[in-house]
Amino acid sequence: MKKSLIMAAVLACFAVSSTLLADTWNKKTKVTFSGPIEIPAPHTSAGVMALPAGSYVFRLIESNSNRHAVEVTNVREDKVYSTILAIPDYRVNASSKTIMYFTERKAGAPTAIKSWFYPGDNFGQRFVYPKVKAAEIAAATNQPVPSHAPEVIEKTKFVAVPVYIQTPAKQEVAYDASAFAKKDATDTAGDDGEAVKAPAEKALPKTGSSLPFVGMMGMLLVAVGLLFRRASSQLS
Repeated sequence: MKKSLIMAAVLACFAVSSTLLADTWNKKTKVTFSGPIEIPAPHTSAGVMALPAGSYVFRLIESNSNRHAVEVTNVREDKVYSTILAIPDYRVNASSKTIMYFTERKAGAPTAIKSWFYPGDNFGQRFVYPKVKAAEIAAATNQPVPSHAPEVIEKTKFVAVPVYIQTPAKQEVAYDASAFAKKDATDTAGDDGEAVKAPAEKALPKTGSSLPFVGMMGMLLVAVGLLFRRASSQLS
């Protein structure tokens, strides 16, 4: 009986650690938009997809080969709308909520998502659009837009995909992270994207630090140790 209790405690410890690691690893976030949005969709002929106002789930694909591929699904997570190539993005100050940056578009047109930051992170994901659509957005918004060749995505499955920049002058140049700095300095967070509170057992961490996780794991391990010690003293 005592051995069963100890094994149950150990399994509970591993279960909690697995759940927390999954949440922080894939950055899964449920987001609600009050208006239509546009996301990259390399698998479509247009290269983009318009999603109506509503709630969606954004998460990183759990792959060791590429930590910058984002999957967008419905809330039930049984329908994938798009799998998007992204590049690292940075901001000076982290926020306790999900931040979505948007490009400026004409009235009535879906707003294209530019980047996504997970709560507590000052590093995020900047979405890369297929070349033709990136050039169109760059010209319409007067700002550089990262791009890729759609056919490369099909061949490489997001591994080592070359990224370029489409400029407002309709030129394609080599990718340079500093090319976005000037425009980003005056950027503001989109009001349409707000993090939706997850159920208590899957609550999103409010900090990018691993200290809370380490502390909780320490407490669980101490509890397991006490169970072992108590069981050993009673058996002796």
